[in-house]
Amino acid sequence: MFTLIQPIAAVFFAVFAAYCSKQFELLHFGEMRDGSSLPLWSAGVAAVVGWLFVGRRIGRAIWHSVYQGVQGVVLAAIAISAVMAVGEVFYRGYHRRYDEPMEALTGYFSIVIDWLREMLVQDFLVLTLGGGVVIGLVLHVLWLLMERRRNDRG
Repeated sequence: MFTLIQPIAAVFFAVFAAYCSKQFELLHFGEMRDGSSLPLWSAGVAAVVGWLFVGRRIGRAIWHSVYQGVQGVVLAAIAISAVMAVGEVFYRGYHRRYDEPMEALTGYFSIVIDWLREMLVQDFLVLTLGGGVVIGLVLHVLWLLMERRRNDRG
């Protein structure tokens, strides 16, 4: 059943992913690149994760909502890495860095693993996991307020 917490979770995750992707650009490239599509794609993928995965599971207990926020951030990081690696494979393929399609396929998984490995920096982990905890808490409080209002009307 559709609830209002799902689009709210999608917006929170999209904004947080766009911010984290800018921080990842600083970590990965050493500077923020103008015209980079990473924040846009990150926001889109994280919004889908927030809507479909986290938004449906908020509201059981506060610890469960916090856990879902952290789990949603981890899932969003994996999904964003997987989506962005497709573009990187095509970029490398157009520049003739792969000799055959099978090499590009194995290169895809190495790109995903490399990006996830680069995210294992302590500062970035604190940012992402702390953000997941805060998002889970805020979503739980909003869910409680909306449920109280709904129950008072009925």
